[in-house]
Amino acid sequence: MALTDTRVAELKRLAESERERRDYPDGFPVLPPLPAARYVDRDFARLEHDGVFRRSWLMVAHGDQLRQPGDFLLVEQLPEPVLLVRTADGAIKAHYNTCKHRGAELVDAPCGNAGRRLTCPYHSWVYDLDGRLVGYPDAADFKALDDRDVDLTAVRCETWGPLVFINLDPDAAPLAESLEPVWSELGEMAGLDGTLHLAGVTVREVPVNWKLPVDANIETYHVNTVHRTSAAKVLDQGSTGIQLLPNGHSRMLISVREGVPLTGKMPFPPLFHEVGDLPDSGTFSYHLFPNFSIVFVGKGFLFLVTNWPIDESMSRYQVHWCSSLSSQDDDGRAANEMFVRFNQEVLFEDLSVLPGLHRSLRSGGITDVNLSYQERRIYHVHEAIDRAIGIELVPGELRVPSVLGPFVEGAS
Repeated sequence: MALTDTRVAELKRLAESERERRDYPDGFPVLPPLPAARYVDRDFARLEHDGVFRRSWLMVAHGDQLRQPGDFLLVEQLPEPVLLVRTADGAIKAHYNTCKHRGAELVDAPCGNAGRRLTCPYHSWVYDLDGRLVGYPDAADFKALDDRDVDLTAVRCETWGPLVFINLDPDAAPLAESLEPVWSELGEMAGLDGTLHLAGVTVREVPVNWKLPVDANIETYHVNTVHRTSAAKVLDQGSTGIQLLPNGHSRMLISVREGVPLTGKMPFPPLFHEVGDLPDSGTFSYHLFPNFSIVFVGKGFLFLVTNWPIDESMSRYQVHWCSSLSSQDDDGRAANEMFVRFNQEVLFEDLSVLPGLHRSLRSGGITDVNLSYQERRIYHVHEAIDRAIGIELVPGELRVPSVLGPFVEGAS
C-alpha cells in the first residue's frame, strides 16, 4: 500500500517525538548482545553466502548500464559468474557466464556489446541473446546434442523500474512479493526506467565484513560523532524515526535540524510524489534485506548503497547514484557531480572508521556487540540472516534470539 498523507504525517511525528524521549521505551525488549564472531567467523560467512546471498533478491545493476540490445554486464559483486544481457526485445536477462560445451567463460570484459550473439572464445559455440544455443562448429561430430540441456543456464532476473535484481534460487518468491511493503510504498519506481538516470557508480573494496557498512547505513547513533563537521550540521541525530518492516526490511527518517533548510531550491525535478514531503524533511531511507539501502536526497536524487562479501574480512562497497537529471547535458552533469561529491564524502566518513572496528572484532578484544534502541535495525537484519540460513543451521554460540517479531510493522 502506498503511503497516505496521514501516514506520512505520522512518520514525521514519530521522528520528531524521539527528540523528546528521555527513557528507554516501555515494553521494548533489551536487545541481546550480538556475538562478535558473526562478523569474523569464516564458517558463518559461508552460511551467509549459501543461505542469504544465494537465496535473496539482490540489486546488481541500473538499466542505464546496459541500455542497447546486445549490451552486457558482468555481475562482479558475486563469486558466481553471472552475466546480464539486454535482449533484442529490450528485456534484461541473466545467465551464468558459462558455455555449456566445456565451461569456458563467454565474456571476460566487465561490460560491452556482444552484437546479436554471444560466442564462446574457446570453441565458438554460439548463443543468441536469450541464451539459446544456435550454432557450433563440426556439428556432425556430436550425436544427440539436441536432447541435452545445452542452452545457457538462466538466473532469475527481474526489474523494478530501472533497477535490476537477480536471485540464484530458481524457487524464490517473485521480486515484488519479496520487497513488500517497500515495493508498494515506492510504487512509482516501477515507472521510472529511462527517467531515473544513472549519474555514476562508486565502488570501493573495504577491509571489513560486509555487515559493518550495512550497520553504518541503517543507524544514526554515530552521526554526531563521525559526521560532526558534515551531515550533523544539518541532520538531528536525536530526531530519528525507525520502523521495522516484514521480510527483514526497514524504514528510517532522520529529521533536519530546526531552522536549517535541508534542500533549499533543488535542481532535480521531483519523481517521487507518493512519499509526500518525507524526502524534504530529512534523510529518508529504506533498507531492503539483505544488503541494499535506498537513500533519498529530495524527490529527484537518490543513492543506492549495496554491500557485498568478498570473504569474512573483505567487502565491496558499491553506490549507484540516481537522478532525475541526465548527465548528457552540461547543467545536469554539473548538478549530479556536485551532489555525488558531497554525499560521497559523507559515506566515506563511515568507511574511514570501519576497518578499526573489524580489527577489534577479529582480535578477540570484544566478544559481544551491544546495541541500543537506536540501533535496532541492525538486530532486525541479524534476525533475518538467521531465518534465511535456517536457525537450526546456525551454531548455538552464534545464534541471535528472536525478540523483534512483535515490533515489526503489521505484526498481529
